[in-house]
Amino acid sequence: MPGPAGYPLVGALPTILREGVFEYVERCWRDYGDFFQIPTAGRSRIIFTAHPDAIERILHTRVDNYYKGKGYDPLRPLLGNGLITSTGDFWVRQRKLTQPAFHMDNLRRMVPVMARCVEDMLGEWEARRRRGAVLDLHAESMHLAQRIVGFTLFGMDLSDREAASSRAVTESLEIAGQRMNRGALTLPLSVPTPANLRFRRALRTLDEIVYDIIGHARKAGPEAQPTLLRLLMEARDDGPGDGMSDQQLRDEIVTHYVAGHETTALILTWTFWFLGQHPDVYAKVREEIAGLGLTGAPAIEDLDRLTYTRMVFDEVMRLRPPVWAQTRTTREDDVLMARRIPADSFVMFSAYFCHHHPAFWDEPSEFRPERFTPERVRARHRYAHIPFSAGPRVHRQALRALRAEHRAGADPDAIPNRRAAGAGRGDPADRDGAPRSPDIRALARPRPLIARAGAPAGRTGNRWFATAPCAATHRTRLRLSGASRARGTLV
Repeated sequence: MPGPAGYPLVGALPTILREGVFEYVERCWRDYGDFFQIPTAGRSRIIFTAHPDAIERILHTRVDNYYKGKGYDPLRPLLGNGLITSTGDFWVRQRKLTQPAFHMDNLRRMVPVMARCVEDMLGEWEARRRRGAVLDLHAESMHLAQRIVGFTLFGMDLSDREAASSRAVTESLEIAGQRMNRGALTLPLSVPTPANLRFRRALRTLDEIVYDIIGHARKAGPEAQPTLLRLLMEARDDGPGDGMSDQQLRDEIVTHYVAGHETTALILTWTFWFLGQHPDVYAKVREEIAGLGLTGAPAIEDLDRLTYTRMVFDEVMRLRPPVWAQTRTTREDDVLMARRIPADSFVMFSAYFCHHHPAFWDEPSEFRPERFTPERVRARHRYAHIPFSAGPRVHRQALRALRAEHRAGADPDAIPNRRAAGAGRGDPADRDGAPRSPDIRALARPRPLIARAGAPAGRTGNRWFATAPCAATHRTRLRLSGASRARGTLV
């Protein structure tokens, strides 16, 4: 099997630690193509693929043969036995218990909450605009996602716990990523290394917050508002038996929190980034939203009418999928791409490189939402675009809720408009393989305001413009500022 050479005993680990896991895999993909083996420590093997045919076999055709094995162990202290990490009969049970929480009626109740959070954010932006404040758009996206998750998951404002919970999740994900990269050379969590101590502190913080919220929800009783937590607490099997324990609730809540918070914030930030790069696309998004003619909060059916906006989000998630790679372990021998895969192999497949595959995408590095017209989607390999994975493990209704959250944030005044200026590519992952956001700073300056879509007469919003980027750091930086209409230039 093709692949790079490694070092005795430690395989490719020194090279990965030096280059970063994303850069290493990217180089190997360009050198060896869709299928190669990464040398590892000991007798284990990592087999990489980015071809939709192989991914379809892993996620659909022979899904029972590819399970989430030891490769997910570094995530289990954080996510527990939630839907992302659980397997087998327990996963089937949890999936069955969580499914009703994402019924369409419940999603309908969530959308106005999401819209209200966006309105609150825009009000805060307007107040800060008057002060000439600089906005960190990823921090703003994280704050918005945190509020949405707080209200939809728990029915409460998490602002007083936002800093602690966000820091705990970010730190634990970062360290879990480092542990995944080091594989067999990772020391057990019981060993008091600085990283392990930070990881354990972050988990304690998160557990204290989540268990406190679960305790308050149990005391509130069944008459409390129907939040996702309440719906999960009331979920029951068809047969005899209790619902979820506090531990199971904790695992599912943290799993949904990470998916709804980190993932949404990343996608919104990258959407800001690409719309700032492409003012023509931004103008079409504004026009489509204005065409809805809304006079109040949108319903989920209104969001479904945002067909071009959906195409924009799909293209953003093609170029910057929230999870750039996943792993599975084989139960028994199999054949992928005409190559024998032994049992107990560690298989890595990448949405990012699949989404950039030149055999399935013309000029794959270019931002073109029109790739996602219904006709083009039907003509394309169904596994060529898998931003949220695919196959039976995908929670369709939860995915719909996440997409609704993204589009509920598509307020035209919340999108920075940027004139053409050069910028770095903005890698989707850092050295440890953790998702990376573009580092965007927005500076609002006074200018004639424009009417917001669907706003009553006389109500106005703010518009965001960009100047040139600062390319002094590895993470691409954009400085966004208000446009001076009097001079007709960017300032």
